[in-house]
Amino acid sequence: MNSSKKATFRMILTAAGIALITPIMTIPAVIASALFKPGKFTFYTMKVWNKIVAKLMGIKVSLSGLENLKPNTSYIITPNHQGVADILAIVSTLPVRFRWVVKRELFKVPVWGWALWATGAIAIDRSNSAGAIAKLNKEKDEKLKDGWSVLIYPEGTRTPDGYLKEFKKGAFMMAVQTGIPILPIVCNGAFKIMPKKMLAFRPGKVMLTICPPILTKGLTETDVPELVAKTRDAILTRLRPDYDPFSKSALCSDRV
Repeated sequence: MNSSKKATFRMILTAAGIALITPIMTIPAVIASALFKPGKFTFYTMKVWNKIVAKLMGIKVSLSGLENLKPNTSYIITPNHQGVADILAIVSTLPVRFRWVVKRELFKVPVWGWALWATGAIAIDRSNSAGAIAKLNKEKDEKLKDGWSVLIYPEGTRTPDGYLKEFKKGAFMMAVQTGIPILPIVCNGAFKIMPKKMLAFRPGKVMLTICPPILTKGLTETDVPELVAKTRDAILTRLRPDYDPFSKSALCSDRV
């Protein structure tokens, strides 16, 4: 089978797999969340779904920086956002329980939106910055207790070119208001595997790097610009736009 036919077969297999497993895993998660507060069951259901989809797509993940995590500690997780592949990589491998911060329109997507709601995700209006920050502030205490973390893409959306976009303030306002540390995570390779606005993808290896946490206890809103700068620097230092996720050397070194 030539490479073009292999790629087409993999895309068909992935689409069929997603169509099969999504309702099977979403329905129990939604029922459980309707009866109880969204918690560990829906989170681990989400992890299993992402692991299966990553496997179908041929995505492998290497994860470094685990020594920077402390057990049972809450973080404001701030990854760079390269595309769908980084979501699959983070959810399937990061050993931290977290809730998403997502644009509210995603809750309206049939099945997928229900699954997001079932995980306890926080829906915000990205067109209203002040309202988004107020929503984060309102829900922070409930969403961050019992060792849960919150994941916010500080760029707000996927990169169009693989490089880092400007950061929005929401994640950093939440961090200084709660005193919870920022946890930068760097993703390399996801953009080339599946660029923004593309349905086609290529199997490859995503590299995730967990950076040392940035402490926020005692900071105030006046410290937000410096906190944004520190987080950007942590990510930019480890960001490798030239990384090739398809090279044999990258794929054979897979550890996760």
